[in-house]
Amino acid sequence: MTRDHTRAAITAAAAGLLLTLTACSDSTESPADKPAKTVTATPEAEPAPADDTAEDAGTIETAELPDLTGETLQAAQDAAQGAGFYGLTSSDATGAARMQLLDRNWQVCAQDPAAGSHSTDTIVDFSTVKIEESCP
Repeated sequence: MTRDHTRAAITAAAAGLLLTLTACSDSTESPADKPAKTVTATPEAEPAPADDTAEDAGTIETAELPDLTGETLQAAQDAAQGAGFYGLTSSDATGAARMQLLDRNWQVCAQDPAAGSHSTDTIVDFSTVKIEESCP
């Protein structure tokens, strides 16, 4: 490789890195410039005013998480998001630590937490096996 080719390759790599770092930044504000948000539960005896949003009133939003066992992983994720839960993870129920790459090819054996009323910021973990396998 000639000196010009080497210099061009280094320049291209540096430009690519700069573009990548620039693309990852969504604003010019640093995290230190942004005020921290604190969310606390409002006591039940003191209802929030009707015109305030949940965030303004300081309440934690809850929703009903359905029982999604037996569904495909994709359908379970769609249903959980439809109910207001966006923190979703999945794991291999066999313990083999396989990754769930094609969500439609996996079925939900169990979920944590179980169906019921939960805070919408709850992380929902789906324990899965491949469609053609039986749940442990």
